Amino acid sequence: MPTNDGPWTRLLAVLALLVVPWTVLLSGGYVTLVMPWGLFDPFGPYVTLLPEYLTATGSGPPPFLSAWPLGVGIYMLAVGGVTLELFDRGDPRVTAGLLVLVGVTQLTVSWGFFRRGGYVVVPLGTLVAWTLVWWFYWPDLRGIVAPAR
Repeated sequence: MPTNDGPWTRLLAVLALLVVPWTVLLSGGYVTLVMPWGLFDPFGPYVTLLPEYLTATGSGPPPFLSAWPLGVGIYMLAVGGVTLELFDRGDPRVTAGLLVLVGVTQLTVSWGFFRRGGYVVVPLGTLVAWTLVWWFYWPDLRGIVAPAR
């Protein structure tokens, strides 16, 4: 069973989500990585930052892609939560819940691309965020999921 590591380890693990592609899209021989900070084409290489993408879409992204910036906002709250844990001010259950929501937002993005067809979609950010919750926060959540009798 995983152990509950210290707040510095938790912070570094949560910050690692900044460099992990949240959604990997493969289509027609092209790869696009949806990162928390923007879109990245590793073979270009080409980067479109999230604010740049949002302004370029004019009337806004397709509805399913609205989950991407929402997930980034929730992620920033999770980073704040884990930072507060360094000072014994944060509640690990809140941070865990925020990370679960980040994973849900990326499933929404992945499902939206999958439904469009022509894409191979890997919700890597969901897998990593939920793994972080399991690894670091399960002991904190156990009482909520399965309360002691």
